[in-house]
Amino acid sequence: MDAETLNIRASVRGSSWWLAGPVLVLGLVVLGWMFYPTFESIVAVWNRSETFAHGFLIVPIVLFLLFLKREEVLALEPRPSWWALLPLLGFSLVWVAGELVDVVSVRQFAAVLMIPALFWLVLGNAITWRLQFPLAYLLFAVPFGEFLVPPLMDFTADFTVTAVQLTGIPVYRDGLYFDLPTGRWSVVEACSGVRYLIASVALGTLYAYLMYRSPWRRLVFVGVSIVVPIVANGLRAYMIVMIGHLSDMEYAAGVDHLIYGWIFFGVVIALMFGIGAFWREDMDPPTARVHTPKQRRSLQAGPFAVAALLAVVLASVAPLYADWMNQRDLGPVAGLGAGPLVPPGWRVLEDQADAWEPGYRGARDGRGGLVTAEYGGPPVGMHVLFYREQHHYGNMVGWSNTLAGRHRVGSWSQSHRGQATVDGYPNPERFLLRGPGQQLLVWRWYWVDGQLTTLPHTVKAREALNRLVGGRDDAALVVLYVPYGSEPGEEEATLQAYAADVLPEILEQLAAVARQ
Repeated sequence: MDAETLNIRASVRGSSWWLAGPVLVLGLVVLGWMFYPTFESIVAVWNRSETFAHGFLIVPIVLFLLFLKREEVLALEPRPSWWALLPLLGFSLVWVAGELVDVVSVRQFAAVLMIPALFWLVLGNAITWRLQFPLAYLLFAVPFGEFLVPPLMDFTADFTVTAVQLTGIPVYRDGLYFDLPTGRWSVVEACSGVRYLIASVALGTLYAYLMYRSPWRRLVFVGVSIVVPIVANGLRAYMIVMIGHLSDMEYAAGVDHLIYGWIFFGVVIALMFGIGAFWREDMDPPTARVHTPKQRRSLQAGPFAVAALLAVVLASVAPLYADWMNQRDLGPVAGLGAGPLVPPGWRVLEDQADAWEPGYRGARDGRGGLVTAEYGGPPVGMHVLFYREQHHYGNMVGWSNTLAGRHRVGSWSQSHRGQATVDGYPNPERFLLRGPGQQLLVWRWYWVDGQLTTLPHTVKAREALNRLVGGRDDAALVVLYVPYGSEPGEEEATLQAYAADVLPEILEQLAAVARQ
């Protein structure tokens, strides 16, 4: 047995670690048991998604980093810190909010962040401070970052098209599709580079911690690990397009271009780490620390017993409260009516064959249809979908709900076209939808707490706050649309006119339904 191990054992013998260790283990077991569905959902994403497969390595890495800190940490006396109750309570409330409005990423982050808060509660300030990086690194276990896919796809398309044009090859672009003389290309989700980015940031952060001592060098390298994969993915896409073009689409036009991409990414990451090694500081002698002899105190079980009780209570109350809230039955939704709303100056269109429905599911009630102005003009459509008890019936704001409808992929597509302008109301999100024999210009709002908004995060936040205090999660989707290209130049004017006339009636009706 080496001297280091003997010193560690001597340091632990007779200290508060004999109380803190079991309490910490108890807290982690209770936390894992009560939030098991949340942790299970994290592992499920690791298992089914290549983008987050690196998550299986995070916990072993954290355990290894904790092992490296063992000598420094065991030389300190654990002392419960009651300040940790604030973040522990806060994360519990955040988890409840995420559960009540069914936001998976919020639940996952809150559950993972309870682990460092539990360490802080049981072990105290000094020890937790020295374990801050290993505990913070647990956040990379949360499968998060898919919201970056659309902007990364846009960047990849911009980069590739610009690079091809600079090469001197003519290219025609239509959104995420672009045509070269030798063939057509498109930027799909797999081409966004998000998996390269997430893996690079996780590895780069660990590398920066292990290789550098200066905070600035660490921050710079983490920044490089963010920028490099984004640019490298653009170069990868350009190289693949050029290989396909120069080989007359014989190479890099199928699955093999993904293989080329991973090889290229591996080379880039290896170069990044190799260059970063020139400024490594891990071999520098550590700064001498002044050790002050610890004053041994008689073991006091009281504070640790209180910490254990509070940890168990805070870990248990959140799931129990969320389960109780989700068992309530608020009854059916009534009073919304049927068909389109017809304000003065408008009439119902007799032929409703071209009426379109947004691809949102889970609504408790809805109405819609086509109207036209009495003086003539293109038809304009409206849809109002009302949501309540979304935990049971389906969320209005979620990945599965889009105007085009993910359940009908292949028949409809949508592209965001900025915002429109409506006097007196929030500017609606503007979309162009293409479907079988139809093109539609669509305006979209959300309704929550009696107000219109276009921000999905605002909707979720208000729903969460309402449910936290025992309220309801009533919300609605408001959509107006007009056939695109039917009357060039009149689409926006028609939508603006109808919106100005019908929105007051829509808001009044939604408020009446919500009061029931």
